[in-house]
Amino acid sequence: MRPPRSILAAVDFSEQSRQALTLAARLARQCGAALHVLHAEDPLLAAAATQAGIDLTAETQEELQRFIGSAPPAATCTPSRSVVMGAPVSTILHVAKRDGDDLIVLGAHGMSGAGHALFGSVTEGVLTRADRSVLVTPDGWSAPRPDVGGLAGVGPIVVGIDFSHSSLRAARSACALAECMQTSVEAVHVVADLPVLERWRPHAERIMAERTEIARRDLAGLMDTLAPRVRVTTRVETGQVADRLAESVAPIGTRHPWLVLGRRSSPAHLGAPGAPGAVAYRAARIARVPVLMHVNQEGGE
Repeated sequence: MRPPRSILAAVDFSEQSRQALTLAARLARQCGAALHVLHAEDPLLAAAATQAGIDLTAETQEELQRFIGSAPPAATCTPSRSVVMGAPVSTILHVAKRDGDDLIVLGAHGMSGAGHALFGSVTEGVLTRADRSVLVTPDGWSAPRPDVGGLAGVGPIVVGIDFSHSSLRAARSACALAECMQTSVEAVHVVADLPVLERWRPHAERIMAERTEIARRDLAGLMDTLAPRVRVTTRVETGQVADRLAESVAPIGTRHPWLVLGRRSSPAHLGAPGAPGAVAYRAARIARVPVLMHVNQEGGE
């Protein structure tokens, strides 16, 4: 995957979507990408406004322009902006495909998120249905260097590897993103715990040690095949996979990591919204840093 060339930021005027727009604008500045800002307008609200003699679309366009100005450096990116009538999830996916945006940026909450403890319902719907990569901005995100327009100080880019094709493509994406952001990559593989009775624990520990050693060799070899142009370190851990991945990107001190995870383009890979799904999806729900869920588009890299 190349760094994003066209970024779609979906907003609903909440504080969470302002943070997502800020991240999208900084990423666009960092990578030299075009920025497109979208608001999906509720058809029922628009119909009620029309009956009251209100041109809701025109007013929303004006509000969207003010909202962009309140999320620096979005205004300086001279983004295109759209107000499109329709259900949010379908509208976001349709516009991204129509306009050829290769990355969708959303807030974790705020997009019709009432009652959703982990993701807002729109964010959840986009993640499970998207045919392109999605970057989720956690609540309270802020740039480590707010005085600059890009993403200076962000890093490393941590990528979860399970040796599947989707995680290999995610690793390529992580290396491209790290190069654009002038930072390094950490490739992490987690050897899952073996749940066994206590009397079998010594045997399980021996198996875990063997798997860990094999994973270290395989992970180093896999990253070498990518011929990355950034510094890459590899790490193998043990434990609950999603939890360990989320813990590996805890922001500490001057460390401001992002997490990149792979996902096949088929929505069935993640299961039904709200149900236990892939490890990647669970890790994305509990990580407290921006998470790029990489989806390989047909014909893409």
